[in-house]
Amino acid sequence: MDSWGTLAKEHHPTALASLKGLLGWAVLGLALLAISLWNLDAPPMWWDEGWTLSVARNWAEHGHYVRLRDGVLSRPGLEAAFTVTLPVGLTMRLLGVGLWQGRVFGVLCAIGVTLLLAALAARLYDRRVAVVTVVAALLLSTHPQIHPLLQGRQVLAEMPMLLYLLAGYLCLWWALAGRWPTVLPAVILLGIAWISKGQTAPFLVSSLGATTLAALAWRHWRVAAMFATALAGAALAANLFRWFGYGLLVDPSLPADPVEGLLSMLAVVLTPFHRGYALRNVIIFGLPTLLGLLWGLRVLWRDRTMLGAAARIWYLRLALLAFIGSWLAWFVALSVGVPRYMAPPVVVGSIFVAALLHDLTGGFALGKSLDALGGLLTMRRPSRAGGASLLALLLVTSALSLTLLSLARYYPEEDHSAQRVAALLNALPVGTRIETYESELHFLLSQPYTFPPDQIHVQLVLHSLHVDEDAPVVYDALANAPDYLVVGRFAHGNDLYAPAVASGAFRLVEKDGLYEVYKRVR
Repeated sequence: MDSWGTLAKEHHPTALASLKGLLGWAVLGLALLAISLWNLDAPPMWWDEGWTLSVARNWAEHGHYVRLRDGVLSRPGLEAAFTVTLPVGLTMRLLGVGLWQGRVFGVLCAIGVTLLLAALAARLYDRRVAVVTVVAALLLSTHPQIHPLLQGRQVLAEMPMLLYLLAGYLCLWWALAGRWPTVLPAVILLGIAWISKGQTAPFLVSSLGATTLAALAWRHWRVAAMFATALAGAALAANLFRWFGYGLLVDPSLPADPVEGLLSMLAVVLTPFHRGYALRNVIIFGLPTLLGLLWGLRVLWRDRTMLGAAARIWYLRLALLAFIGSWLAWFVALSVGVPRYMAPPVVVGSIFVAALLHDLTGGFALGKSLDALGGLLTMRRPSRAGGASLLALLLVTSALSLTLLSLARYYPEEDHSAQRVAALLNALPVGTRIETYESELHFLLSQPYTFPPDQIHVQLVLHSLHVDEDAPVVYDALANAPDYLVVGRFAHGNDLYAPAVASGAFRLVEKDGLYEVYKRVR
C-alpha cells in the first residue's frame, strides 16, 4: 500500500466486504451508545447546559421557545442555537422531561461524529486509518473538555455542530465524485453547522475559501465551482435558517434581554496571560493534532502536482486541514485559551493523527516498527524508521495516559446536589420566589425564579477569565424581592451575590455540595 505521503487510490470494495464493514461500524455505534447512556444523569450540570435545557424544557412542555423569569415568559438568550436546543427539546417530548433525556441528543451526536470521522478517513486514506482515527478520537483526546464522549454527555453545542459539519463534508465528497445533487444536502448541513456554534463561521469560510482558491490556482474549474457553491450556499443557508428559525420560534412581543460584546470579547483577547495559557494548552493537550496538521500540510504541498484522478482526495484533505489550521491559529493567537474552545479542531484532527501514525509506523507494521525502535534505542542500528517509531510511541503513550486519566476522573463522576437542592426548593410553598444565577436550577425548578440581566454575564466573564478584573459588576440581588437566594459554583466563582450575603439580608439555611441556600431575613 502507498504511504500516507502519497495520494490514496480509489478503492471499490466488494458488496460482501462493504456489508461486513457496515456491520462492524454498527456494532461499534451500539457499543458506544451503551457506554454513553450509562449513568447519564450523574455528571454535574454545567452552567452552559442549564440555559439550553431550560429553554428546551419550556418548548417541550408548553410549546414556547422561551425562558421564564419570575414565572413570566421572556425571550431566550444564553442558550445554544436552536439547531441544538430544538433537538434537545424533541428528545424530551419523546422520552419525557429530565436530565438524561435532555442529554441523549448529545450522546447520539458524539457517536455520529465518531462514525463520520471514520467514514471520511476511509475515503481519504483507507480502512486501517479509519479504525485508528476512531482510536485517536476516543483514546488520544487528552482533555475532558475535548473528549467527544465526555462532551457528548453534556448539553453543549460542539458535538451537534461537528455532526452537521462532518456530514456536510461527506456530502461534498460525493459531489466531487460526480454526484452533483449531494451539493444541496452539503450546503444545508454546512449552513446548520455555521450557526450551531458561534465560533464556527470564520473557520468554515477559511476551509471552503482556501480550497476554492487552490482549485482556481491549479485550474480545476469544476472543483473550484463546487467549493465556491458550497461556501456561498452555506452562508445563504445559515442566514436563512437564522432568520426563519428565530422568526418562527421567538415571539418579538416578549421582553428583550439584550447582550452585547460577549462573542467578540471571547474571540479577541490580547493579554500576555491568555496568550501563554492558550499556547500551553495546545502544547499539552493538542500536540498530536498540531503535528498531524503540520505534517499533513507538508505532504499536501508535496503532492500538489500529483492530483489527477485523486484530485477530490487532495482537495478534501485541504478543506479539513484549513479548517483545523485556521481554528488552532485563532486559538493560539487570539482566543481566551480555554481548552474547550479547541475541541472541534482536535476532534476533526483525529483523521490526520491517525494518518501520521500510519506513516510513522510504515503502515501500522508494528513488528518492523518495534524492531527499528530497538535498533535505535540500543544504538546498534539507528535509522530514520527507528526515530519515526520513537516519535509514534511518545505521542501515543503521552496522549493515552492523559486521556485515561481524564476518563477515569470524569466519566464515572456523580453529583446529584443540584437535583437535591431543586427538590428542597420545589417543596416550599407554591409561589416562593427564588433568586439564582445557577442556570441548571432553572431547568429543575417548578417555583418562580429570577436572575440577573444577560449583560451581567459579559461583566462576569471579564472577571472570571481574567480579561478585565477591574470591570464593574453592578447588580442588586434584592431588586427582585426574592424569598430565597441560591449561590452555586458560577456565582461563587464570580462573587456575584457576595454583597447581598454580606449585607445580612439573607441567612444560610442549607448547604449541599457547592450550593448554599439562603433565606431572606425580613
